[in-house]
Amino acid sequence: MFPRKLGIPLLLGAAVAVPYVKSNGTQGISEFWNSMSATSGESSHQVQSSSTEWQQTNTPPSGPGAELYPVRTPLEGISSVSLEEVFRFDITKEWVYQHWARKSTALSELGLYGVRIPLVTGTQLTDIAGSLTYFFDPSGRVQKITFKGNTGDTTQLVMLVMHRYGLQPQTSLVAGEQLFQVKRGSDVMSELRTRPSPVLWSSSPHNSFAVELQLQSPSAATPLPVQLPPLPEVKTPVEPTLSADEAAKKIQEETAANQLAAKKELQESFNKFFPRSRVPEDQIKNLDKLEGY
Repeated sequence: MFPRKLGIPLLLGAAVAVPYVKSNGTQGISEFWNSMSATSGESSHQVQSSSTEWQQTNTPPSGPGAELYPVRTPLEGISSVSLEEVFRFDITKEWVYQHWARKSTALSELGLYGVRIPLVTGTQLTDIAGSLTYFFDPSGRVQKITFKGNTGDTTQLVMLVMHRYGLQPQTSLVAGEQLFQVKRGSDVMSELRTRPSPVLWSSSPHNSFAVELQLQSPSAATPLPVQLPPLPEVKTPVEPTLSADEAAKKIQEETAANQLAAKKELQESFNKFFPRSRVPEDQIKNLDKLEGY
């Protein structure tokens, strides 16, 4: 017996083919099957295209509750975003929430409300990737922006903070580090630090530089905490390993030295209590004999 899925198409084909053969002969049979094959191929292509389109438009997003609240925005945010768009102080919390599917909000600093997002601005060497945080005051205005991540070329970021926010190059105490700051007297108000990564791979040029950026609004009154250079590593000298005979000899020498020091201390204490000036002359010889023991 034929399966039910095959039986219905065969019956339909027979109902169409038998009258067609009677009127057109054997030549019509080949024409009929060629037309059926073309129709079948076209239908299969349409089904595959529809399936691919459905998968592209109905890919379930990751995250809790994704089935109930589908989100089209990727986790790293909108795909076409520039440095000029994200490093601004006129951004609102609503703008951040709309452009990033995942946000971290359990952040606070000096009465400011922080929203942290993953940021990837693109695939060029001058693009950046890392963690971006906006700090909002109670009125909803951005007062501070911090970024920590990597880039393959710091030129575009350096030009942006210098021209838009007035950061100026400074001398750094860390070898290989570039330092740019905005100062108010001796206080640092904004700062950018870039340094080469400890290991550089030609296969991952986008991780060539580590970036730490702290931008504050021009109206900010609290300076940034002072960052001290790392302390030099102190290496403890390693004593050479001694053999058993050398170790025993060293112990004997230390014991003899301790005994001599104790005897000398005892003699000094005795002399303090019994100075020679108060001892009769006939007893000085006896004292000299005691010192020889």
